[in-house]
Amino acid sequence: MRPTRVAVVGTLNMDVLDVVVTVDGQPGAEEMVLGSVVRERCGGKGANQAIAAASVGDGTSVALIGTVGRDIAGASMLANAKSFGVDVTYVGIDGDTSGRTLVEVDASGDNRIVFVPGANALLSCTSVVTALEALDPAVVLTQLESSRAVAESVADWSAARGRRFVLNPSPVAPLPARVLSLADPLVVNEHEAQAYADTDSDFATALLRLSTSAVITMGARGVIVATGDRTSSIAVTPVPEGVETTGAGDYFAGVLAARIASGADLHDAAAHAADSATAFIADRHFG
Repeated sequence: MRPTRVAVVGTLNMDVLDVVVTVDGQPGAEEMVLGSVVRERCGGKGANQAIAAASVGDGTSVALIGTVGRDIAGASMLANAKSFGVDVTYVGIDGDTSGRTLVEVDASGDNRIVFVPGANALLSCTSVVTALEALDPAVVLTQLESSRAVAESVADWSAARGRRFVLNPSPVAPLPARVLSLADPLVVNEHEAQAYADTDSDFATALLRLSTSAVITMGARGVIVATGDRTSSIAVTPVPEGVETTGAGDYFAGVLAARIASGADLHDAAAHAADSATAFIADRHFG
């Protein structure tokens, strides 16, 4: 068996689960609006990022650590991840109900998301550390849809073993300074960058005071990569107005982790991830 290069610790949710509803406008209190599209698909930040990493196609081996429920949704999500080449050996099955996410997309392409953790809430720090010990990955990527305690365990394990810790702190939540300091890189969008940097400008400098390196995604305005020796800006292909971008951030983070595991410089890895995320928006890879 090939050694695992990337382990993703995080959530698996059903986009069925994640139900995506396209609407003309936002309803007010007790108001109904007409939706035009309902789609069902497998999702969750952990699963999305693992699939993205496995889809790079450079032979990087990827494993997912998480929990699904004992329901049809859980079985579907495991099968979906496996179909992309993700090792799901350490995805536990616990509880009756898998996680769900409701995604509402309006006519301009903006989305609003409601997350119901389900079995994801049963992922324990002990099971995560046991899985990491068995897999011994070179790069570990996690987010904050799982508990903050899980993120702390991943950071501490990575530091103790000298492994690369990639942190995508989404959704935003307070984290101990030591966890942020171990992130290499800290992968954030503008909203998240502002929350952690506590400034409206020069996010790169502010985040480098908190973490080892930082990658800031800014939509149509591109990507900023900040390391100890330099800061670079990466241009991206603009997405047409009204095009749904749900999951693009996850795709970016997964590809970034895979490229890092393959030995790419962070600036080059981010450029590759930006191109891949743009392509993802066009053809929706996640099944």
